[in-house]
Amino acid sequence: MITKTLRVPGAEIAYDVAGAGPLLLLVPGGPADATGFAALRPRLTDRHTVVTFDPRGISRSPITGEPGDDPVGDHAEDVHRLLTELDAGPVSVLANSGGAITMLEHTVRYPGAVRTLIAHEPPVSRYLGDLLADFPDIPAIHRERGVDAAIGAFMAASGFDIPPAPEQPTAEEIEQGKRMRGNFDLFFGTLMPAIGAWEPDLDALTAADTRIVVAVGEAAAGTPAHTAGLGLARALGSEPVTFPGDHAGFAGQPQAFAARLVETLAQH
Repeated sequence: MITKTLRVPGAEIAYDVAGAGPLLLLVPGGPADATGFAALRPRLTDRHTVVTFDPRGISRSPITGEPGDDPVGDHAEDVHRLLTELDAGPVSVLANSGGAITMLEHTVRYPGAVRTLIAHEPPVSRYLGDLLADFPDIPAIHRERGVDAAIGAFMAASGFDIPPAPEQPTAEEIEQGKRMRGNFDLFFGTLMPAIGAWEPDLDALTAADTRIVVAVGEAAAGTPAHTAGLGLARALGSEPVTFPGDHAGFAGQPQAFAARLVETLAQH
């Protein structure tokens, strides 16, 4: 695997390239970085050039100034710059959660730049219904009670399990924990409000040359992101595709998830 850095306005984006074949970009969501795809990536590199990256402000991709006023747009433009740097022509993309919001915005701005977008559980607020009314104000909890309280409230409201901390963490695990706390600070303070306010341009999305596949986790039924994914798929006039596992099935069931991903990409 080769790791490189791309300078973009206001940030430096670290990205990784592995494998050979048609380019497949994996886009993490929220506070996650490229390590979230560590289990999935080696199951795809026999048939794809797999590119992973840390979005601006996350882990290895520091912001060189203040966060912008349009985080979703900034992330979409970063993807455009990265794809331009890679110069691979139309590519396929798997994007999870808030990363799927990034790629939907990218599709509106650059229709046809991506051949197939698999948007895995995009948390589009418009389709949350009563779940949105019951969702706590996580950014307020973060401001008033700190990052740990916000993480607990966010995970509980989202239907995610908090993984137990290792009893004897390694130095690498300790460092990763510090990075994730910093990522959550940025997420709660900047990214989450922007993702929650994002509205899909359905006319632009349906008119784009990009094939958009909305995916949901088979073990995530009833959670906000799963519900939002169902709503978006129907709004786009399509049926959602079920993938193994939950919101992070690519990490929990990487082999089955990879098989479903390859199958879905081949259907175009």
